[in-house]
Amino acid sequence: MYKKVDRKVKPVPGIVPEEVRVARRFPENPLDSLPTLSPHVPEFIPTSRLTAERISKININKSGFLWPEEEKLFLHILRINERSIAFTDSERGTMHDSYFTPYVIPVVPHVPWKHKNIPIPPGVKDKVIDLLRDKIAAGVYEPSQSSYRSRWFTVVKKNG
Repeated sequence: MYKKVDRKVKPVPGIVPEEVRVARRFPENPLDSLPTLSPHVPEFIPTSRLTAERISKININKSGFLWPEEEKLFLHILRINERSIAFTDSERGTMHDSYFTPYVIPVVPHVPWKHKNIPIPPGVKDKVIDLLRDKIAAGVYEPSQSSYRSRWFTVVKKNG
């Protein structure tokens, strides 16, 4: 949408206040929690998250660069750390609050905007609602009581 010069949004120069800066922390030494590895690596046993089908999609050692024992070790380490891998949004997690302070976005005084959404086509409305519920359940989207409302729209892609 074309905006006339008087309606364009212009950045405001300023300094980020110290109280809104994000602080990165390590509550503990990450190396202290690493499990010790046995010199005799066990055979890989699929789990509910690392299924045989998912492992085959990863294409481990596709070029044959790793020796068989190295491939076993890689699969073993994947299995030990399987909670850090997400194949779907429902398996996705977020960083624990002890690692980062909450993000605060400083703003200058202004009037909040409320734009009306473009209607969702009735043919895809149920799919869009299901997608939004899945994203909320996975923690990707959060409920908000914000004074702002921006436009959004849906587009059906070729792969569904």
